[in-house]
This record gives sequence, C-alpha cells and structure tokens, in this order.
Amino acid sequence: MDRVAVFVDAGYLYAGGSTSISGSSKKRSELTLDVPACIQHLVQQAEQISGMKLLRIYWYDGAISNRLSTDQQLLASSNNVKLRLGIVNTFGEQKGVDAKIVTDLADLARNRAISEAVLVGGDEDLRIGMELAQQYGVRVHLLTIEGSTCSTPLRQEADTHSIIATAVIQTFLSVTTPPATTIALPTALPAPVATPAPTTSATTDATTGPAAITTALNAVVTSYLSTLAGPEQAALKSAIQTGTGVPSEHDGRLLATARTQVGRQLENAEKTALRGILRAQLGI
Repeated sequence: MDRVAVFVDAGYLYAGGSTSISGSSKKRSELTLDVPACIQHLVQQAEQISGMKLLRIYWYDGAISNRLSTDQQLLASSNNVKLRLGIVNTFGEQKGVDAKIVTDLADLARNRAISEAVLVGGDEDLRIGMELAQQYGVRVHLLTIEGSTCSTPLRQEADTHSIIATAVIQTFLSVTTPPATTIALPTALPAPVATPAPTTSATTDATTGPAAITTALNAVVTSYLSTLAGPEQAALKSAIQTGTGVPSEHDGRLLATARTQVGRQLENAEKTALRGILRAQLGI
C-alpha cells in the first residue's frame, strides 16, 4: 500500500524537545504539548519526506496505573492517531514502549500496510525494528530533534535522516513551570465529626457548613487554575471533555493542594464537589 506511517517515541519527543528549547531535559509536569499543532506538523513532515499520504500516526508512551495523562487523552481522541501504551514502573521508567514500536514496524511492513515509515526517536533499541521493516522493502526515514541525543547506529541504518529544528519544536512544545502559590482560604475546615443536630445558627453555617466548604473548594480551584498558562488550561479542558474524567496529573495536584490548604484529607463527597467546581470554572 502506498502509505506512510509515523512512529513517535513520546519519551524521546518530550526529553529531546525540552532539551532543544531550554537546554536541559524537563519533567513532563513542566511541559505543555500543543497536540493539534504537533500532529499537524508530523503529518506535513511525513508526507513531504515520503511523497505519500498518511496511513496514521502511532504514538508510543507509558501510562501510570492505566490512567491517561492530559496529553494522552487528547492524542487518543485525535484523528489519525493510534495511542499505544506501555507502562511506567515505580521508578518512573517506561517499559514495553520500544518493543511495541519494533513489533508494529515489522508487522505493518510484513503485511504491506505501508511502503514508507517515519520514525521519531533516537534509541538504538529501535534499530532492529528499522532493519526488519527494510527487509520487507519499506523505506524508513529517521526524524530527530535538533540538539537531542541520537544513536549513531540508528542514524546510519535509516534510509534518510531529517531534523526538526528548535524553532519548529517551539511551535508545539513549551516549558511552563508553575509559580509557587499560596491560597488564602476564608476559613479552616474542621476534621470530620459525627453529624450534629440540626441548628439554625447562621454563624455555624457560615464557618463550618456546606456553604463554607463550597467557598473553600472554589478558592482552591481558582488558585490552582491561576498557576496554569492559557495553553495548559485549554488542554485540560479538552482532555476532560474528550476523556472520562480529570486527567490523573491534574487530579492529583488539585487534591494535594486542597489537602494542604484544608489541613485534612477531603471526604469522597468533597472530592466529587472539587472536581465539579473545576469543570464549572473551566466552562464545561
């Protein structure tokens, strides 16, 4: 089939991309990926290199406890993108990602589903997949990032080698380290106690009742969103709309912020309310 497929090692894209634009590899939590812009560039690059129409983009990444991140939810819902997930172990290391890339390269080539492949990666472990695809007549083009590390044997094995310039990386990847923020809550919430007898005291309601809890949780969400740049907020909103809930990295940070400010773990009903307030403030 006269089609080209793109194989993206997400770990390489984030690490190499952040090094290219900032001089050092950053944590995922410090990076914002403009998913539509990234996908658009990869499609254009692949069709330009190969002269063929796209079959699809295969995006390889690790998942923690099978929970998708913001970027992964957006990618999974994007047209012409197939999200392929390995795992992230307790040490933060990705496992099974390279093996999936190698297997898919070989299988698609053997089944004549593609005649050209564009590989975005730099790990030497991917060389065997490149070799297997080439044995079935598939031309494999290596696409690396300016300023990143790439295996010399992998580069030598490729049919062609192209580089994504730093200026291009900056159009879809940015470093957004949130500033430290102190949240001033209107009142400290009490530790869970037995349900008191009904009261008509306005003072009690104002300081410890449902209204006070709602006010406090609204303050937490407002302050948390203020730490996110515009693209991050947009990505979070899109991920919630296209996924099954609040992405794990945002959910964890939001709950941790609330726990710190409130001085205790939120009850399940309060956690649900917090997520609902997040949706409301995002306009969902």
